[in-house]
Amino acid sequence: MVDGVLLPDAQPVRTARTRPAPAHELWRLRGATDDLRGLAIETSFGYALGLELDRELVLLHLQPSLDTLVTAADRLETALLAQGWQRVATRPCSTKEPA
Repeated sequence: MVDGVLLPDAQPVRTARTRPAPAHELWRLRGATDDLRGLAIETSFGYALGLELDRELVLLHLQPSLDTLVTAADRLETALLAQGWQRVATRPCSTKEPA
């Protein structure tokens, strides 16, 4: 009840997307205790720059274009490297499975 008006029961918001959008890793850095990944994520609004600290998404910043996202990610990576974060080598992609 709000201001004397009885409101119907609230319904959960449903979205058309049932699975999270795939995230593409742009870079991975190691800090004193945890890894930080810069991610490019396609959204219904365009793109988002995601920051994942120790496998937990801690920031999602909407970007108007993929070019803007890459520029922002590059600047952030450069600033973090200047603060002492270290690059983590990524594993090479392989189409062959181990025997």
